Amino acid sequence: MKLLNEVLGINERNLELIHQHNHYEHYPLADNKLYGKKILQAANFPTPKLLKSYEYFFELRRIKEDLWNRADFVIKPARGMQGGGILIFDRFKNGSWLTTSNKIYSASDLFDHAAEILYGVYALDNTTDIVLVEERIVLDDLFAKITYRGIPDIRVLVFKHRVIMAMLRIPTSHSDGRANLHTGGIGVGIDLRSGVTTYAKFKKQIVDVHPDTGIKLSGIRIPNWSRILELSTRVQYHVPLGYIGIDFVLDKRYGPQILELNVRPGLEIQNVNRQGIKSVLKLR
Repeated sequence: MKLLNEVLGINERNLELIHQHNHYEHYPLADNKLYGKKILQAANFPTPKLLKSYEYFFELRRIKEDLWNRADFVIKPARGMQGGGILIFDRFKNGSWLTTSNKIYSASDLFDHAAEILYGVYALDNTTDIVLVEERIVLDDLFAKITYRGIPDIRVLVFKHRVIMAMLRIPTSHSDGRANLHTGGIGVGIDLRSGVTTYAKFKKQIVDVHPDTGIKLSGIRIPNWSRILELSTRVQYHVPLGYIGIDFVLDKRYGPQILELNVRPGLEIQNVNRQGIKSVLKLR
């Protein structure tokens, strides 16, 4: 019963954390990945390189030319949610692009997908959106062994410049290479002091190993953990949101990169850490 009283629910999160500590006019800094990226880059935070962006339909006529012969890139909506609309490409062969899950996209397929993004198919409010093309992350060697395709990420919850909770999110075959938990990714709690993983949940069930790779999920020491914590505590000096989720990816070449910000971070992070957010805030 004590644990249940410590767990933060959706209504409490919205009323006591999001609405009290985040002004609505600042939501676009997290909801729009392009806006957030520009602010972070201006403050010298590491983020994946932006290769192209398309805001208008007439610009899409150049997408084939812009991406021809290019392999390692990611297409995503600027205002997408829960991983929708994201395509990760790692090969270019015979005039077509192949995703990390071996799906083939012709130039017309690429155009059609980008057009869907512009139409707002994947947007938070289904209004017109912006197409982002980013450099693909080169997986850290440790994460390359753990994951099933896709890119694992690290979700860090920050409240008023203080890291209060974190988890590792790992793609699976069920999630089609995406790290999002609702699509079938694995959530793994992280001990904040040591940066070592603790408990894992997959499809709301406790698991010890990755269902695809068989790798043990607890006891993993997150590389560059002190750097991730340091970056996390500095973000809110430049982004005026008092309660946010920050998603990091680890690039083999560049180290920790801030993938995106989230003004409405999910609550499953409490379950994989076996601790309620309310209790953490009281302790701190």
